[in-house]
Amino acid sequence: MSEEIKRHRLDAAPAAVLALLPEMDRLMVIVRSGGSLHERIGPVERVVREKDLLRIEGACHDSEIRLPLIKAVDFDTSSVMKDKVYPRLDFLGSDGEVLFSVTGMEGEAPFAAALAAFPRLPSLRPEHPGTPAGPETTEEGDAGGAFLEGLTGKGDAAIRFETPAISQKWSGPVESIRPMSGYFNIITSHFHLHLQAGSVSGWREADGWQHALGAGGEAGALAIRHPAAAA
Repeated sequence: MSEEIKRHRLDAAPAAVLALLPEMDRLMVIVRSGGSLHERIGPVERVVREKDLLRIEGACHDSEIRLPLIKAVDFDTSSVMKDKVYPRLDFLGSDGEVLFSVTGMEGEAPFAAALAAFPRLPSLRPEHPGTPAGPETTEEGDAGGAFLEGLTGKGDAAIRFETPAISQKWSGPVESIRPMSGYFNIITSHFHLHLQAGSVSGWREADGWQHALGAGGEAGALAIRHPAAAA
């Protein structure tokens, strides 16, 4: 007996799939760049489209998606933890790269119901890249970790992650930083930031935001506004 296929290409416009997010219960919208992840978690209240810009909105979500860069959507049901399926939509670019993902936190049923009208085709991208492995430990004085530590206990901060295809933002108090498995982690009920140790060489201020710099001094996806300036 052949193994059940767990990954399919949806025969649907990406905007049509995104419009159904409010029907899919509690979701995690995941943006990856430079080995780090920015995740918003909770039910989507609204999806608003203005021409080529689509916004995911609600108390738990704040994302802006540039639709022309999204070329296809894959639906993956291969992730299972403790007998529970965590379905995932991967939104793909022109080269088949994953630009961002949406994972269902309440099992497969809400996804299956919302996506039932879309035919499923063979996926052209059978393997998901997953989360890159970080260094085994985090070093004291790491430019990224030290900056995050400076946010704790000082009121609301704003943390933005921006790639060409999507920008996503969160604001709120940073209570603690949790170093784990080579990442510096901010963990709240509606937001996670997983910043890979060693990925930030420094910071540069522009327009009131501090932009994380990569190894070559280039600005990356992550930008943070200090608590005193986050309002």
